[in-house]
Amino acid sequence: MRKIEVGQHYKKTSPPGTVWEVLEPVLDSMRIRHFRIRDLDDPTTTKLISEHTLANERLYRLVKDQ
Repeated sequence: MRKIEVGQHYKKTSPPGTVWEVLEPVLDSMRIRHFRIRDLDDPTTTKLISEHTLANERLYRLVKDQ
């Protein structure tokens, strides 16, 4: 699994291909690691996503140059 870090940008592979910025890591009550991410086009839109989902290259791609 690739290392996810605060400040990285990930693009959703399905339309509309939203780009998300990693804001912070969060552990749930079962100690499963998630990340709070925000939409770069609308910074008021945030969501919590599991590390496993964000690291899945079929769902999200790391954006190297932004």
